[in-house]
Amino acid sequence: METNKELTPSESLALITSVIMEAKSRFRENGFSFIFLGTCSFVASLAQFLLLKMGYYSINYFPYFILPIAGVITYFYYKKKRREARSKNILGALFSLLGIILGLNFIVAGFLFWNKFGNALIPFMLVLFSLWPLLTGVAIRNKLFLVIGIVINAIAYGSFYVDHLYHPLVLAIVSLLGIVVPGIIINFFNRESHV
Repeated sequence: METNKELTPSESLALITSVIMEAKSRFRENGFSFIFLGTCSFVASLAQFLLLKMGYYSINYFPYFILPIAGVITYFYYKKKRREARSKNILGALFSLLGIILGLNFIVAGFLFWNKFGNALIPFMLVLFSLWPLLTGVAIRNKLFLVIGIVINAIAYGSFYVDHLYHPLVLAIVSLLGIVVPGIIINFFNRESHV
């Protein structure tokens, strides 16, 4: 049986570095889910914007029913990948859990409490969403995610000053900027590293 050994500062730093590098590596392998979820969010938001513009106020939120389905598909996609993974990474698990918690809170706020938030629902959701790329950028030391998080946060606060009928359009733009584009970049760099 192994005893608990006190790590030296250089061993601690090496351990932390290896956890970050493994998380970066796994992150690069998951561009598909960014593209998939981002595209679903873009389509749902754009469809809501179009429904509002055409005057279908009573059904304008229907396109968002695609997001819980997309979330379930993504969950099972990752569940299968986790079974195939060699080892568990605490950082990767933490960000998966954060994504699940944020997603569930978006669903609850959007479908059950939309009337309590009034015109501030989408700006509020964008403020919360900006935390994910910000924290990811800091944790895996990736400037792209850090910048995307800052930009989304600025857009979120700026959208409080945009007419609420254009909020779904803002969400569509953020879906492309904050989810799809990073997914494409992650896929590109993942392919380049395997060549």
